[in-house]
Amino acid sequence: MTKRKTILSLIANILIVVLTAAIVCSYFSAKPSLLVQSGFGSFRYFTTDSNVLVAIAALVTAVCDIRILAKKTDTIPKAALMFKFVGTACVMLTMIVTILFLVPVYGGFVFRGTLIIVHAVTPLLAVLSFAFLETVHHIKRLPSLAGVVPMMLYGIVYYIEVRVIGEENGGWKDFYMYNRGGQWFLSLFLLTAGCFAVTLLTAFIHNLVLKHTKT
Repeated sequence: MTKRKTILSLIANILIVVLTAAIVCSYFSAKPSLLVQSGFGSFRYFTTDSNVLVAIAALVTAVCDIRILAKKTDTIPKAALMFKFVGTACVMLTMIVTILFLVPVYGGFVFRGTLIIVHAVTPLLAVLSFAFLETVHHIKRLPSLAGVVPMMLYGIVYYIEVRVIGEENGGWKDFYMYNRGGQWFLSLFLLTAGCFAVTLLTAFIHNLVLKHTKT
């Protein structure tokens, strides 16, 4: 990584960490509203979980950036880069699902106030820094599927809370409307396909920029 790329990466990662920390802290003082729960209840949303995940990955990457600038190393370790990749894939899915699924259901509300940060700003910072600045390791196709794991785990929890337990028995409300009209199996298919597509696309863009950087 060049010094310029490292500095820009550091700035982007610090912004991700600070913005995410501020948003999560605000949940403990904010009143519950549409797609916003107070306190730890906010972690039932994949939006919150994915943003926290990428923030932790960004913090790790920021430490690596600082070490590069301090000349203690000359690159980001592969494990740290893969961690950032997984977090980036998750927030990219968050942004795409928001645009394709939530906007038609809830309207422009999903991009207002603090929601614009978790649904758009953080995902864009993550993908831009990962794809165009942190281009130090090629991501192979099979390892790239690790980006699907957090999404699949959340999907299992969501299905259990919404379908198995049900809101009337203390489970979650179907706030993502995935079971609207009883079409949960269609939502499952689309989300699974979307998970794989977003993960592979994120890796593809990163590898493409890396290839052109080296040529």
